[in-house]
Amino acid sequence: MKQIRTYMTVAVLLSIFAPATLLAHHHAVNFLEETIAFFGEVTRVDWTNPHVYIYLETEGDDGTPVEWEIETGSTPSLTRRGWQPDTLKPGDSVTVRGRPDRNPERKFMSLRAVTAPDGTPLVVQGRPAEDPNARATSIDGIWQALGGPYDRAKAATHLPLTEKAKAIAANFDVANDPFIECVAPPVPDSLSTPYLHQIIVNDDDTITLREEYWEIDRTVYMDGRGHPENGPRTNQGHSIGQWEGDVLVVDTVLFDDHAFGNGAGIPNGAQKHMVERYEIMDDDRTLSISYVLEDAEYLAEPVTDTREWRYAPHLEMLPNTCDLEIARRSIQD
Repeated sequence: MKQIRTYMTVAVLLSIFAPATLLAHHHAVNFLEETIAFFGEVTRVDWTNPHVYIYLETEGDDGTPVEWEIETGSTPSLTRRGWQPDTLKPGDSVTVRGRPDRNPERKFMSLRAVTAPDGTPLVVQGRPAEDPNARATSIDGIWQALGGPYDRAKAATHLPLTEKAKAIAANFDVANDPFIECVAPPVPDSLSTPYLHQIIVNDDDTITLREEYWEIDRTVYMDGRGHPENGPRTNQGHSIGQWEGDVLVVDTVLFDDHAFGNGAGIPNGAQKHMVERYEIMDDDRTLSISYVLEDAEYLAEPVTDTREWRYAPHLEMLPNTCDLEIARRSIQD
C-alpha cells in the first residue's frame, strides 16, 4: 500500500465555501460546522444517486491506513460541472475539504472542495452557465431554478405552524427523513431543487411538470375536469389547470401524508392545497412561479411565496433515479 500522510487539518467557517446545494435532502445536523482538509489516495468511486461517493485512503496518526467515505453531489449535478464516472480513478492522489460527521469514529465527510491529481480544482457546486441569448416563446421547455433551494431546514421557525405541527417539530429526528427512504418531495419543495425542471405541453389536454430531481412527474389535467371526490392521495397530489391569458394556473389537492411535506419535520396531510401560477416575465428568460400553500392541519395560515426559473434550452435532463441503499448511507453508524 502506498504511504499517504494527512498534511493538514483546518477549522474554518463554513461560509468560506459556496452555499451547500449538493446535499439537498440531508441535514446539516449530521455534520460538524468546521471544515477539515486532507490529502489521500482514491480507492473507489460509486457513481450513484442521490449522491456520488468517493472513498479515500489516508494514513492515521498511528501510521495505520484509514479510509474515508466522502459524500458529494448527484450524477446530474457533477456531470454538468464537467465530471465523468472516471474523473477520479483508484490510485489518484487528491486533496479534499469538507465537513466531517459528528461521530468522530465514523470517517464520513460532506465534500466542499476537491483538487485533482494535476492540481486542478474540480467544481462541485454552483449552477450551470446560462445561455444569455435564449428566449422562451412559451412555458414549454427546460428551466433551471434561480436562487437558493427551498430551505426546508428553517420550516419549524419560519412557517406559521399550528400547535400540532409545533409538537411534531419538537420531536424531529433526522433518522425519520423520508428522503433517506427515497420518498420524493412534493411542492413547494420540488419547485426549487437545484436540478432542471421541464414543462411539456402535451396534445391530450394535459401538461407534464417534470423534475430532474428523482425523476418526478406531475400530470396537470387541462380539460376542465374537477378534482375527484374521495380520490386516491399520492405523493404529488392531483393537479388540474387552466390558462389565464398566458399564465398557467395549477390547482393541486389529494397529497399523500409526507413527514417533510411542508419542511423538515413539518408534515403535510389530507388538507394540503397548493395553487401555483406560472408566468413568463418581460425578459422572456425568466419564469415566475408564485404559489399559495394551505394546510389547515399543520399551517395556522396560508403561506405565499415566489420562485424563479431561467430558460435553459441548452441543457439536457439527465437520469437521476434514487438508489435506496445509497440514500440511507448518511445515517448509517
